[in-house]
Amino acid sequence: MEYVRGKFTQSLPVVVFFLAMFYAVLLLFGTQYVMVVSLGTLYFQVNYKKFHTVSSILLLLGQQICLLVLAYAATWNIPFCLLLNLVVPFWLIFSKSSPFNLLGYFSCLMTFTFLQLMPVDWKGFLVQLEAMIFCCVFVFIAVLFYSRSGRVSGDSHAEQKSMEILGNALEKIAREEEIPGNSKKLEELFRLQRVLYQEAYQKRGRKHIVTSEGKRKYMFAVLMQRTIYFVTSGSETLRPKEAEARKLALELSCYMKEAGKCDFMNRPSEYLEKEGRKLLKKAEAGKDDFYRSVADFLRLFLFILYQSGRKDRVFFNEQWDVPAKQKFKDRVLYRMRPDSFEMRFALRMSLVLMVGMAFNMMFDEGHSYWFVMNAFLLLRPMYEESRYRMRTRFLGTAAGCLIITVLIPLLHGTAAHFLFASVMVACMYTAVPGTVIHAVFVTCYALTMTTMAMGTNEAAALRLIYVIGAVLFVLVVNRFFFPTSMGSQFRYNLQMLFHMHHMYLRILEDCLSHPLDYWRICDAQLQYHMVQGQIRADIPKVAAKEENRYLKVLGLTWRMASEIQQMIFQTTHKKWDAAARNIMERYIYYTDYVLNQIQEMMHLRKEKKLKNIEGMQYQRYIDGEPQLSRLMTQYARNLSRLYILAVRKYR
Repeated sequence: MEYVRGKFTQSLPVVVFFLAMFYAVLLLFGTQYVMVVSLGTLYFQVNYKKFHTVSSILLLLGQQICLLVLAYAATWNIPFCLLLNLVVPFWLIFSKSSPFNLLGYFSCLMTFTFLQLMPVDWKGFLVQLEAMIFCCVFVFIAVLFYSRSGRVSGDSHAEQKSMEILGNALEKIAREEEIPGNSKKLEELFRLQRVLYQEAYQKRGRKHIVTSEGKRKYMFAVLMQRTIYFVTSGSETLRPKEAEARKLALELSCYMKEAGKCDFMNRPSEYLEKEGRKLLKKAEAGKDDFYRSVADFLRLFLFILYQSGRKDRVFFNEQWDVPAKQKFKDRVLYRMRPDSFEMRFALRMSLVLMVGMAFNMMFDEGHSYWFVMNAFLLLRPMYEESRYRMRTRFLGTAAGCLIITVLIPLLHGTAAHFLFASVMVACMYTAVPGTVIHAVFVTCYALTMTTMAMGTNEAAALRLIYVIGAVLFVLVVNRFFFPTSMGSQFRYNLQMLFHMHHMYLRILEDCLSHPLDYWRICDAQLQYHMVQGQIRADIPKVAAKEENRYLKVLGLTWRMASEIQQMIFQTTHKKWDAAARNIMERYIYYTDYVLNQIQEMMHLRKEKKLKNIEGMQYQRYIDGEPQLSRLMTQYARNLSRLYILAVRKYR
């Protein structure tokens, strides 16, 4: 009972919004246009817990109006229907979804789909447009109110939380207390680092790899990754041993805790800047690895504070600008491959909508739209999720039809029908989407509204028939038309994880003779951490029996990524003589070769173009470069551990 009460309280804003919009649209525009209420409510539900600005909300609502116009055009005739239901799903899935955000397309494509279900003429379209604008205005007001009231997602201040946790961890290190590798605080720290990379990934721009705000998120994510690596490092050389070093560590710990109390990413504190410069001066006076690590942390943190304090918030240079050719590759060519998630799912979705909408246009039966509506809701990016929803949708619909058949005769008058429908709406938004219970409430709400115009038994029978038809249709599409399963996507992501390590090595090699393109390393890091986070989330679902082994792989590859990222930044600002460049190149080629061997043992696709290492001398240090040599050695050791892990499993 306590659980249900909590779920209801959590969903109450959405329920209130739906009911207010439902009765307002019903009174102002009529029952024919209440479909826009569900679409507006979905936009509110998806966005009200996120922080939005006026411009970002207006952009979202502008998309709604654009999709309404496209949906109207798709109802003109069969050719327009087929063309738009082919093109629009590709556009929305390619632009809004990814393997890291499977349902990014859903709210927009649901608007385009549902507004086609009951075609209207030109006058009806104008009324529909008015109803949509009416709902959008209230979505705008409600979302902006929640954004300004501070009732946004709990991860909205991930930077502050991570600084506070880091401060506590550094204090334990300075006092020579043990830091357990699996402590809950460190697990939370790793989670917040993934949140920061995800937020940066979501702030992609049209001209740059990330927007101005995204760049700040990215830089802080890099700072957190380096610092977590420092805090969790097993190397004793990175721990403060002398009294002065421990004193500096404690001062830095207090500084981090103070930063955790400030919203420094939006309103930089003068105290943080002033105190940070004092600590940086002390750190630069030291000479060992600990002092250098503290100085590196403070330089980047102070730079973030400086950039956050700029009024124009624009601080890009040419090295952050993505070449037009690369933009086209990233946004179109790479996703058009037949093995990409976006391509395979867009093909399935387009087929379902083209067939379903054509069926809806060709049949005069007033509720034929139930077929394509259910097919759209049942088709999910992953086969396992679709199969689960097919089962729950059928069972929930059957149960809902039975309940309505018994209860509707007891409801006398329109007011009783609307009251019962309102209760079903509250239950519908309280229940977990996709479950049998949720499908029961959805069916009860839909049939309550439908039975006011037609017989109860007829409506229930039609609903069940169309759901069965949609289940069979989606089952065939999922099985025989570019299927995508969680297992295959998991293997694909694992392949990408190793591919990204090869890409890091290519970037490192390029930095030996050319300046670093910051857009390239930013893109590589964002992609890498999004892939790693997705693999971590999928392990319990597809590889539960081997969870420990895969977590070890992720732990080792995370450390390797942290080390090579530091190597890249260590390398890019130096002039290399021929001997040092030759040592680093041989190191890269050997590492490439070992990574490929690991991929082969794990039955993953190998890289195609690798150097022949026969006769090359391998060396993992460079004279006169102690910090870079330490990173090269640690990377090589972790690579060896990864190799041993693969050998024990697959040989």
